[in-house]
This record gives sequence, structure tokens and C-alpha cells, in this order.
Amino acid sequence: MSAGARADAAAAALAAARPVVLVDDLAPDPPVSGALVVPGADVDAATMALLVRETSGVVVVAVTAERLDLLRIPPQAGGRSDPGRPAFAVSVDLRAGVTTGISAHDRAATVRALADPATRAQDLTLPGHVLPVRVRDGGVLSRPRAEEAAVDLCRAAGLSPVAALATVVDDDGEPRGPEALERFAARHGLVLVRVSEVLARRRAELAHVLHDLGMGRAVVVTDALAG
Repeated sequence: MSAGARADAAAAALAAARPVVLVDDLAPDPPVSGALVVPGADVDAATMALLVRETSGVVVVAVTAERLDLLRIPPQAGGRSDPGRPAFAVSVDLRAGVTTGISAHDRAATVRALADPATRAQDLTLPGHVLPVRVRDGGVLSRPRAEEAAVDLCRAAGLSPVAALATVVDDDGEPRGPEALERFAARHGLVLVRVSEVLARRRAELAHVLHDLGMGRAVVVTDALAG
């Protein structure tokens, strides 16, 4: 399967509310690890419980900078010293309809609220139990890492650009490597996609757009000369 086809399959799985395994194969520091990714709009208590059970339990929510600014969710104190690392924002909870904020039900409700265009800043309380990560404008083209790739896949699926993800670990709590992630995905019937494949898809899309723009300019010039 080509990189583009695998990325398309992952987007289709997310559109069907199915988790995907995303391999962070372009991470600058070894070892390579992977994350279980679900669309923010589709996270429910059962999905959140799955994320916690099959991963490190540290579930983050990749959100666009525009969305975080709209919700008035600031960066964590101290900011990001290393531009290659995730840009964590202040943790949040949904204000209404939750109790302690830490249960699978409550965290799922907060994630869905982050993905819901109707949510406003006053609907959230800070700090909370859900940890957003600010993704870069341009997505994986700007930062080829799991958080940006997850948001790009949600966009490709026609979903809100918000994704919940957590590192897949083995029985000893260690991150699974590439081969173990392949086995994990096969065992659970999940699509596996690599960040490099999402990047290749985005680059192909960009090249297509630029080609069309070039053709458009050529048509305009040709028409002008003909007139």
C-alpha cells in the first residue's frame, strides 16, 4: 500500500470513528514510538477507557492554535523551550455535566467540548484534567510529529481538527516499537499509518494545488494574449 493510500485509509477509519495507530517515525530522538489516535469529536467513555488501558494513560488532545486562542486556553507556564517538543497548554475541564473531571466519562465530555465549534471559553474551567497540545499552523508540513499528523488526519476525514492521542505501551509500560506496533494494530484490526506517510500525502496535496495554480496563471496569460 502506498503512503497516500495508507494515509487515506487512516482518514477513512477516523471518519468511521475507529481509532488508528500513528507511528511517530520522524521523531528526532530514538526509539520510535506510536500513538493510538481517535477523533476528538467521537471520544466517549468507552473510547477514553480504551485509550487509558492500551497506552501510557497520558492522553493529550491535539488542538489548533486558532481554536485554543478562541477558547482562551493559554500555554503552560514557562512555554516550550525546545521547539521540537509538544507545546502543552493549560489543562481544562468542561464546566457543566461533569463531576470530578477525572473519570473516563468526564474526560471524554471535555475532549468532545474542545472539538465542538459551539463551545465557548466560559464553558471550560482551568486548570483541569484534559491536557491540550497546541499544534502548529501548517500541520505536519510545519512540524512532522504525531500531534500535527493526528490533526491533519482528522481534517482529511472531514472532522473537527481535534484529536485525542496517547503513546501505545507494552505490558511492562514501555513504548512499543515499530514491529510491536504493527502486531498491535493487526491484533486489534486497526489501520496503522506513519507520520512520514501523512507528510507525503500533505506534500502531494500541496504540489497538486501549486500545479493547479500554475495552470490557472497560464490560462489567464494565454487568454489575455489571445484577447
